Amino acid sequence: MTGLPNIIIILVAPETPGNVGFTARVMANFGVTHLRIAGKDLRRHEEAQRFSVNAIDILEGAEIYETLEDALNDVQNAWAATARAGRNHSVTRALVPLRELPDPLSIEGQLAIVFGRESSGLTNAEVDMCDLAFAIPTSSEYSSMNLSHAVGVTLYQLYSKYATEGVRLPTEARAATRKEKDQAAIFFDETVDDLSIKEFRKPIAKRVFRNLLGRAFMTGREVTTLTGTIRKIRDRIFEKNDAD
Repeated sequence: MTGLPNIIIILVAPETPGNVGFTARVMANFGVTHLRIAGKDLRRHEEAQRFSVNAIDILEGAEIYETLEDALNDVQNAWAATARAGRNHSVTRALVPLRELPDPLSIEGQLAIVFGRESSGLTNAEVDMCDLAFAIPTSSEYSSMNLSHAVGVTLYQLYSKYATEGVRLPTEARAATRKEKDQAAIFFDETVDDLSIKEFRKPIAKRVFRNLLGRAFMTGREVTTLTGTIRKIRDRIFEKNDAD
């Protein structure tokens, strides 16, 4: 196995045409050919064309979307690259270290890796659209990383760890879709809303559950079973509260 064929790189509102060209070039280095841009179309800019060098096909074949939500519509999993980390008590910004990212080749279907703006990265809302968020380790003296460099470091880590270990047999189990995971989260939210716990704890519980869904590789059958169980718990709580 060479390359990372199921990965899609998504750039959200890139600000520098050169970075778009360099991103296409570094993607080619690691066998990644699918590029999406959520925002302004910079493919035809002279700088983007020049810096893509021999990866011009990747650049010109990039798909353009108005929003990140649109760009993620048909992918099964999404990982966000971000430096927006909270402290230990924060559950909304629990970041996975780059070196601990799971094997993308073990995931059936497409995996989007999302990178934000050069100046400000991804917003909290954009990170929340993804299944997990990860961080690239950098020096505390200069933590800001160029967009195309961040893409390169990420793909190097995944390629060197997973893509050169030989041929993998695809799992027979179908990976859970984003829609299936979302349904499990909806039922969990409804269950939490009807529990007798302090109001400020409810969104925390919901966020933790989504973090777990995002980090775990789950089959469609597993999520369906989980969803059915949560739904029965929800219904039982509703019945009890109505009786009271």
